[in-house]
Amino acid sequence: MLRLFMAFGLLVSIAAALLVAWAHQLPAVMRPDREAPRSYLITNASLLDPAAGSVQANGHVMVIDGRIDLVGTGPLPARPGGIAQIDAGGRVLMPGLIDVHVHVFDETDLAAGLARGVTTVRNMGGFPFHLPLASQVERGEILGPRLLTTGPILNEVGGRNGNALHEAVDGADEARASVRRQYAAGFRHLKLYSNLSRESFAAIRDEAAVLGMTMGGHPVEGTQADPVDFAASLDAGFQTLEHTESIVWHALNDETEPEGVRQLAEQIAASGTMIDPTLVVHENLARIVETEGAHITRPAMASYNPVIAGYEQENFEFWSQYQPDDRSRMQAFYVEVTGALHAAGVRLTVGTDSGVMATPHGISTVREMEILVDAGLTPSEAIRAATLNGAEVLGLDGQIGCLAPGCAADLVLVAGDPTQDIAWLYEIDAVMRDGRWLDFDTLTALEEAGHHPSSLRTWWRLGQHTRAIH
Repeated sequence: MLRLFMAFGLLVSIAAALLVAWAHQLPAVMRPDREAPRSYLITNASLLDPAAGSVQANGHVMVIDGRIDLVGTGPLPARPGGIAQIDAGGRVLMPGLIDVHVHVFDETDLAAGLARGVTTVRNMGGFPFHLPLASQVERGEILGPRLLTTGPILNEVGGRNGNALHEAVDGADEARASVRRQYAAGFRHLKLYSNLSRESFAAIRDEAAVLGMTMGGHPVEGTQADPVDFAASLDAGFQTLEHTESIVWHALNDETEPEGVRQLAEQIAASGTMIDPTLVVHENLARIVETEGAHITRPAMASYNPVIAGYEQENFEFWSQYQPDDRSRMQAFYVEVTGALHAAGVRLTVGTDSGVMATPHGISTVREMEILVDAGLTPSEAIRAATLNGAEVLGLDGQIGCLAPGCAADLVLVAGDPTQDIAWLYEIDAVMRDGRWLDFDTLTALEEAGHHPSSLRTWWRLGQHTRAIH
């Protein structure tokens, strides 16, 4: 009998090991050839430098070991031996896009982003798997955008809109302990949610300063009994303040008076805080209401994680049955407010909340840029928001989002000029990521890989995360 139990235990262990191994299998296109070249001379390109906001014809870029070595126009430089040459065919070559607000639940989210020219993302809600995944991407073991991440979302016990994936704290002592725990785990960036209490907010800010951690997130509203003024979030040193929707809710109480908008825009501009509008995620909510839920099944949702869709099902059902038309009207107002912020001199980034609320990775980044143009930015200004501004927020200015010697060779080849029509960013012909050239066929394979997230991996990770924060 003992032998039988031992044999059964061994079989269970083997089965579990095989299951875990299977769960971690990735699409072949996401396992790059680490011996493939990362040095090229790209010729006959129309160069789009976000710093200049213009396009120069007859350009060339020399890439050596994954970094830009030379950028110029006119006669070609001498090409070092063994370096392949790529003819851009006169198409526009520009830095890869930076999405500073995504939620990554599976490696295939990275594939979906990269297929659409997103070469750097900031994950805004860390799980235990995010840091090792970021290291794998950095080492070239997994093909995807550069991945940065905050730690788990910090919220107050009993906070409005809190959920099981938030790390809930109850007062200053727990808040400090949570920050220290996240630092010890390897996280260096914090995401704060709306309903932190005044005491917890102050403790997190102080502890972050001691440890040298950066912060970003929703404007902190405090509790119903002890609300926190909007100005406190502007004074907290956030990398970005997230969501025009949340800013309007907290700072304006959803009032749409033009004078209030003007004063708010001036207040934010004076603070120097950078704003990440994330207009596309609320647009998707409004579309769910308008279509009575049909928007949830649109073709772009092929890459949306089914586990997360199931987790959000109750939310989807609520908005699918929602009768008032206020979401469409408020979406128009959020776009208007974002335009007012820009006009006042507030610098904006491009973030999408991709991965949640029916907002798929990759394609949503371009849609966010389109909405920014609708808000009053020029296409060149929207591109700057998705490149140079994102790089600055992430502390990587001069390293990513730029087209100059020393910048990372994260590049996008576009069929037309997006400074004239931002919609050209839907027509990407090739991407270079860390010096690796990904042609159209590879991008197509990455797009297809993005359509197949692993439910098993996602459930496994949700379980790991829940255990880690509770």
